[in-house]
Amino acid sequence: MSTIDFVSGTSCEQLTSEDWENIEEYLDERFEGKRLPNALNEILNKNNGGMPVQRCFETHNNKHPIKIFYDLSEDGTIILHESTNMFDMYLFYKERFNNLHLMPIAETSFGDVVVLDYEGTPKDNPRVALWFHECDEHGMNSQPLEHIADDMASFLDMLTED
Repeated sequence: MSTIDFVSGTSCEQLTSEDWENIEEYLDERFEGKRLPNALNEILNKNNGGMPVQRCFETHNNKHPIKIFYDLSEDGTIILHESTNMFDMYLFYKERFNNLHLMPIAETSFGDVVVLDYEGTPKDNPRVALWFHECDEHGMNSQPLEHIADDMASFLDMLTED
């Protein structure tokens, strides 16, 4: 797995063992016991979200720059859509996703969302996909998910600087 550096001052406070216990409890209660992949846990343990230096990845259709990796901090805004907390973003997007198997982990500069896609995968090793935020005239998502990588470690290996 590649090392991902973060722009200084953009990460939240370091997570404690008590924070990790609360995170697992939340995942058990609200996300059917699914677990964040180890590669993501390592990043969150070291940086707890923020703006990555190695931020670009390519799909079949485009090059996408990551604006921010979401954090697991308890301190945040009361305005849900302005939060950078991963679980706040899950609550904000879950109805728009129209798929209970998606967990948002990052946002691109275009407003699209990098998600963990747990559908049909082990509970601790989801695929990584891109969810497009564009909606049709009925407010429904107008594009399907775009597969990025088979797992989180492979996704992190794809990230490059501008």
